[in-house]
Amino acid sequence: MPAADRMSGMLIRTKIVATVGPASAGRKTIRRLAKAGCDVFRINFSHGTGDEHDRFVTDIRSVEAELGQPLAIMADLCGPKIRVGPIAGGAVLLARGQKVAIQRKPIEGGPSRICLTLSELVDSAKKGQDILIDDGKIRLRVEKAGRRDEILCRVIEGGVLAAGKGVNLPHTKLKLSALTEKDKRDLRWIARRGEFDYVALSFVTAAGDVKALRRALSRLSCPAQIVAKIERPQALDHIDQIVRAADAVMVARGDLGVEMDLPAVPVAQKRIARLCQSAAKSCIIATQMLESMTASPEPTRAEVSDVANAVLDHADAVMLSGETAVGKYPVKAAEMMNEIAAAVQEYHDEIYQPMPVAGAAGTASALASAVREVIASEDIAAVAVFTISGRTALTFAKQRLKCPILALTPDRAALRRMCLYYGVEPVLAPIVTHTRQILSMANKYARKTGMAKPGRKIVVVSVRPIGKSGTTNTLVVHEVS
Repeated sequence: MPAADRMSGMLIRTKIVATVGPASAGRKTIRRLAKAGCDVFRINFSHGTGDEHDRFVTDIRSVEAELGQPLAIMADLCGPKIRVGPIAGGAVLLARGQKVAIQRKPIEGGPSRICLTLSELVDSAKKGQDILIDDGKIRLRVEKAGRRDEILCRVIEGGVLAAGKGVNLPHTKLKLSALTEKDKRDLRWIARRGEFDYVALSFVTAAGDVKALRRALSRLSCPAQIVAKIERPQALDHIDQIVRAADAVMVARGDLGVEMDLPAVPVAQKRIARLCQSAAKSCIIATQMLESMTASPEPTRAEVSDVANAVLDHADAVMLSGETAVGKYPVKAAEMMNEIAAAVQEYHDEIYQPMPVAGAAGTASALASAVREVIASEDIAAVAVFTISGRTALTFAKQRLKCPILALTPDRAALRRMCLYYGVEPVLAPIVTHTRQILSMANKYARKTGMAKPGRKIVVVSVRPIGKSGTTNTLVVHEVS
């Protein structure tokens, strides 16, 4: 049964990325998440050990084999995330108006003096700039800067300051590489493990960050594709180039919402999703989508609307973070995400207006447009494509067709990558030598997956000559026998 057909028989085209963690560890829970509609499993390298990451990978691949359905694995690199250093007792209360020194040298912090994981902050911070901690819950304002060993701040918004909490600098320009030394060590581990389909790069600010990661992956002979995470407002100044350089883009609204005005975040989300749509790149909308389900079995109405709007914004995938990593209801959260995507899908089909796909040129793009016209005039159950690299399936996915795309490929890496493509149900198929075999194979798998019963019509798209990537040029309307 196709990945999107696990709940009610409806083929749900929006993909779900689930973050694995303590709440979702073990084959049993991962199996339940996969059956609930999760297509891609994210391993966050900001947390956990190598042994824990290894167990996650082993369990995901075990469930994949057991269920007989492809599952993609995404490694999410830490990037230059700034965090609070150690605190005596683990946490301290900061009162509004009190003064706090941030010093260069590592110390065990207390109520009047702390350190951060980035000592260079002491050199870069300017008087009057704000330092936000714990997603902006705590706000410090720099009162004295330019000293060699420390800066002095006043607490504007107080609260409990805990060790390890994230720090954001919305007004401070830091010259940091998006690829840290820890990231490079993690990349070597990822390449050796050899089971990752995507690598997400944190705190991307320019296309050069993506290119640096691509060079690093190439040196390690790692074929994983790159997801550029948009978390800083500086990235929006170069977003066109970043989208072109990456294979996929994640709108990571947590840090983005701290570093820029909150009302501007939905606009940024819509802009990035639209750019990805026109550039034929997958777009993931992430962070706090069903946040309340970390502790509650039900989401808020606002969260349901947020997920629905992400689908309407042309997101290819929506992501669960803490909900599945550390939440009390990981499987319920995945089921709810799938139900929301299903509820909004028909309306999305009604209002969707096709747009030019600049990233899909040539015959494949023309055929995709032709298929849309065929679907509008005939009752088509599914579109079947035979693809070696998965590129043809992505081109068709960006047309937002009103029926599922059955992507047949003999390449296992392409099979897993397509788990992130909107509306695409990837199937591992044998190598063929003639277009007649593709027709027969499409007929077989359309029935086997439940996409089309005998007597229904499907559109079959393939290449001629067989085996030559990038030459999709054949379209046949076929009645399933």
